[in-house]
Amino acid sequence: MSTAANAVCEGDFKDRQFSEAEVSRKVVEQYDGKQARVFYKYVMGGGGMDIHYGCFRSEKDSVFEASKATNDRLMCCLDWAFPMSKTSYVLDLGSGHGGLSHEIAKRFGCKVMGINISPEQNKMNMDEANKEGVGELVDVTLGDINSGLPTEWTNTFTHVVSCEVLCHAADKSALFKELKRVLKPGGAFVFTDIMGADGADEVALKAFTDRNATSKMARPSEYLQLLEDNDFKHCSYLDFSQHLLCYYRSMLNQIKKNYDAMVSEGCSEEYLAKWTDTLEDRVEMQREKSVFAWGFFSSRIDGPLY
Repeated sequence: MSTAANAVCEGDFKDRQFSEAEVSRKVVEQYDGKQARVFYKYVMGGGGMDIHYGCFRSEKDSVFEASKATNDRLMCCLDWAFPMSKTSYVLDLGSGHGGLSHEIAKRFGCKVMGINISPEQNKMNMDEANKEGVGELVDVTLGDINSGLPTEWTNTFTHVVSCEVLCHAADKSALFKELKRVLKPGGAFVFTDIMGADGADEVALKAFTDRNATSKMARPSEYLQLLEDNDFKHCSYLDFSQHLLCYYRSMLNQIKKNYDAMVSEGCSEEYLAKWTDTLEDRVEMQREKSVFAWGFFSSRIDGPLY
């Protein structure tokens, strides 16, 4: 296949869901290509280092402000589940560009270890950490969450945080067992994820799976059950699904606003057209049927209260 054809097809998973063996390779394709890095920087990050969904506080909020509001809520959840301090050690599962890692290090003065499958994203993470003055607190390991976590991490972290990453986990139960292993007694596990709404079918979720490397989208009730099955305690879910429609519309606005800049930095018109089509589908499906779910999960394992 020619380079031009590859550029058009990059991250295009139309009419496909992947086996557990395929997911990791496709995740790299989705996020590590040049077009993807440019797209996620402008459209989900709003020019920042976050590539995740957001909480809207006013009609004036862009994806940038909304993503920062998500980070703030995640950090509050971490502190609520198990008190954060300078002695905390946080695992950022699927750390991406490192935006959340940097904010955690700044707010609490603690160390943060990321694990992420994309070499280019990891480089961006550490370059930005050094610019932000938290290079001594933030680190990242190149790794695939579908292949287990390093054996030397057993009983290492006080907190695990993850933001829209578990949708790429091929075997979620096996991963939850790994997360329990690397947590210290009493440790907290806090995460957000994009999910199918309870009761939604996979056909209705095509607008997501056509652009994302997934095996099967989880449901909120499934995550709560998985947490319980893997001995996580005090599990809760805050449903923020109502913010998704605003976010998808904001992503479309970001494409329009930054179209010329993204093309100049390497995104093909075909690549952006495919994203525009799928986001328009998401807006319609969420407005008409509310098939997508999103929110904040909080849990901890047995151990000391503080």
